[in-house]
Amino acid sequence: MFRRTPLTVPALILLLASACGGASNAETTDKPADGPDLSSVDFEDARGVDEVVVEVRDNSFSAPYVEVDAGTTVIFTNVGRTEHNVYPVADGAFTPIDATDLEPDEAREITFDEPGEVPYYCTLHGSTTKGMVGAIRVV
Repeated sequence: MFRRTPLTVPALILLLASACGGASNAETTDKPADGPDLSSVDFEDARGVDEVVVEVRDNSFSAPYVEVDAGTTVIFTNVGRTEHNVYPVADGAFTPIDATDLEPDEAREITFDEPGEVPYYCTLHGSTTKGMVGAIRVV
């Protein structure tokens, strides 16, 4: 005859933590924000200019992947029929452009000063990894 022994709270926590890979897994805590896969993307070379225009169209960015020098201003111009927004994949990478600020025929600019890759997306027509996504590579 078998007798059931209830799990204690510490035993239950240990069981759940080991099933989920553990809370102290460095891969989980150090993982960067998800973004589009940039490993095979061809960036448009826009180095050497002070301003670059990225057109925001219905469901896509025109020139979504652009390489610029530090200090370059990128102008997001809505040439579509609906409102859009531009949000960084990583919180704090830049101040987001809200949909109320990027309605059709409107433009907003962001100056990129720090080197690195800065993925962005439209929350209305994509996610951080697919749909209406792009990235600025600052060199």
